[in-house]
Amino acid sequence: MMRYLPYLPVALTGILWLSRFFIRDAGVGVVNGVVVFLITWSLIVFMILPIGVRSQEESGQVIEGTEPGAPMVPDLARKAWWTTVATSVIWLVFFLLVETGAFAAMMPQTGFWD
Repeated sequence: MMRYLPYLPVALTGILWLSRFFIRDAGVGVVNGVVVFLITWSLIVFMILPIGVRSQEESGQVIEGTEPGAPMVPDLARKAWWTTVATSVIWLVFFLLVETGAFAAMMPQTGFWD
């Protein structure tokens, strides 16, 4: 069961996003959901990229003709997956806040010029 736990937020995000094609309301729309997801994904990927990286210089195996600071094993596929999982969790929180009206309650009710 624990093996499938990271798939849960990704699947739930996909299902909720796809439901926006069929359920129209004033909440999170299709484009709004995709834009928030992609912006959040791009921010998180740059936070996760340096985690666990050892440079060629640190490992003592500098390949001739390459930058000594280049990573030995960047492990981009695993980092992309965990970025997607983390982004899905954040997107689900965003979805719940918008759909429950918590964001609307925090917004000012009058305009700037009123």
